[in-house]
Amino acid sequence: MKYGRVVIVGRPNTGKSTLINNLLQQKVAITSHLPQTTRKNMRVVFGGEMGKLLLSDTPGILGKVDDVLGKRVNLEVPKELGRADVVVCLVDISRPKNEEENKVIGLVRKSSAKKVLVYNKIDIAKGSKDHLAEYNYLEPEFDRVVAVSAKNLTHLKSLVSAIFELLPDDDTRGVSQEIDALEQGGGPIISLPSAEFIAELIREKAYLFLRDEIPYSVNVKVESITDKKRIIVIKAVIETVAERYKKMIIGKNGQKIKEIGYNARKELELMSNRKIFLELRVETNAHWRELDLAI
Repeated sequence: MKYGRVVIVGRPNTGKSTLINNLLQQKVAITSHLPQTTRKNMRVVFGGEMGKLLLSDTPGILGKVDDVLGKRVNLEVPKELGRADVVVCLVDISRPKNEEENKVIGLVRKSSAKKVLVYNKIDIAKGSKDHLAEYNYLEPEFDRVVAVSAKNLTHLKSLVSAIFELLPDDDTRGVSQEIDALEQGGGPIISLPSAEFIAELIREKAYLFLRDEIPYSVNVKVESITDKKRIIVIKAVIETVAERYKKMIIGKNGQKIKEIGYNARKELELMSNRKIFLELRVETNAHWRELDLAI
């Protein structure tokens, strides 16, 4: 049995959260087509025949950022890389290489950990969307190279095998103890507290049902979780920066907020196998980016 800390890095929308979810075969990370969907580092436990991994899902590295939130998001990856036994650098070969990719590669080069270069989205990198030639010059800098489709689960077993091959044989860094502590929490083996995980799930549904320009103005906070035996009552607030966005989130006759709440509630019921009552309201808070230091 081997144990190790594995940090997954990449620019926005390379498929890091999708990869995590499909490796674990359960929903632990929110996903959408928008950058900044993942805003902070999240650790989850992956267990298999060869051992256990503490996987870190990290936010996508952004290019030029001027806002407070974007700057804080870009600080998350360097904090996590120092912990890594293995760094998985995920690149989307269906898109051209850009400045964000260069930033990611620069951070990976500074790491002393073992490194795996992963070409993702091989299922759609065809014809004019095949940009492999822009990335394969990097291969000599990495200890292993694997091509996958995280969405379709293609070659994920090969990726897991490559990671375990690179892990140290001993556990001198105490990874097994950290994993044990996380596993004792019960439920999804995830580093986020339950309230924070629920908030992330609601934010994912907000991203799904709102127009593209709104989500960057959206934050979710869970105010209370009450277990009443027959039903779990969750009260949460969606924060946005302007009154005009508040009206859009609520929607005509409250239709939009109902869609967000309904879909979040159904997924929470499916995950928990419990009946859920979800109370959502929308508030305007122009300064939530500055005040919510935990993102």
